[in-house]
Amino acid sequence: MMKKWLKQTKNEKGLTLVELLAVVVILGIIAAIAVPSIGNIIENSKKDSAISNAQQVLNAARLYAAGGGEIDDETTIDYSNTDEDADNLIAEYHEGLVNPWGDGEVTYTVEFEGGSPLIEMTYSGGKCDIGQGTDGAVNAQFLSSNSRDDICSE
Repeated sequence: MMKKWLKQTKNEKGLTLVELLAVVVILGIIAAIAVPSIGNIIENSKKDSAISNAQQVLNAARLYAAGGGEIDDETTIDYSNTDEDADNLIAEYHEGLVNPWGDGEVTYTVEFEGGSPLIEMTYSGGKCDIGQGTDGAVNAQFLSSNSRDDICSE
């Protein structure tokens, strides 16, 4: 009797088709849950990058003003990463901007109001136009005190 039982247990090797099917179904369920979450994380990181670019430009504008740059309420700085001849007063205060959504154009306009810089920024092919959904340019406080969905109008 014992020999017969040992012989049966000895021949049971590997997975049955049902067990394999169960594993595949479980992996499919996990993938269905994980893929959309990862997509949202990537999109949110792109928006965060766009907001960081805007903060970098505002800081560069502040440095320009603090370094003796001539500013008044009429001063406007327009920039496009695809226009090599753009008159960019603050270029030396920040490195070039990269479009998080690819190789498209990044444009911004910095205006000074009461000595403080305000920004509008647009990304071609992107989903974050800063200042467009807020009736105009925004300041650094707006960028730091609002969520990415409030800042990035689509």
